[in-house]
Amino acid sequence: MAPIVLYSTRRTPAGRAVELTAKMIGIDLDVQYIDLAKKENMTEEYLKMNPMHTVPTVNDNGVPLYDSHAIIIYLVQKYAKDDTLYPAKDLVKQANINALLHFESGVLFARLRWILEPVFYWGQTEVPQEKIDSVHKAYDLLEATLKTSGTDYLVGGTITLADISVSTSLCTLNALFPADASKYPLVLSYLKRLEQTMPHYQEINTDRANDALQLYNQKLGKV
Repeated sequence: MAPIVLYSTRRTPAGRAVELTAKMIGIDLDVQYIDLAKKENMTEEYLKMNPMHTVPTVNDNGVPLYDSHAIIIYLVQKYAKDDTLYPAKDLVKQANINALLHFESGVLFARLRWILEPVFYWGQTEVPQEKIDSVHKAYDLLEATLKTSGTDYLVGGTITLADISVSTSLCTLNALFPADASKYPLVLSYLKRLEQTMPHYQEINTDRANDALQLYNQKLGKV
């Protein structure tokens, strides 16, 4: 059987979540980075796989799937040796993981995209303060979530898909708009813990978040 093909970009948090999940469960991906600026996501071939023309998209031996959360759940349920990352029978834990997947897409990534898309693709050279303030409000929500969980990770004492997904947008946001340690100690200790315990975190999250920071600064004329 051929490896699953992942179509993504190096920087996108969603694609990185798929890469991290594959590493966690020990499966190989044929990663093909596409250029959104060249509209490589708008080709006839790509649109047949993903009519929403988003990244990431995977093709599992003729089965195309899109949306990172749908993809990572599928990968775990089909290929993981156990259900640690996404419990099959513990519906309460599963629901809590789902809630945080929605938090990642609806809050963390949504606010990151709200800032970066105009800068990266539309030529915007200044970011309104209200957008930056929205990032800190997201940190407020995550700090409260971590305080309530009372564990090392978002849902229990081990890494789950919630941590994988949240880590991708969170580490990019923190690279661009560093969280204040006096206000968000749990957020920063959580990020540090993930860096130390999640396989391939440095290369897939930290390094690529720094790539995003470098491009962001270039677009805003800061370097």
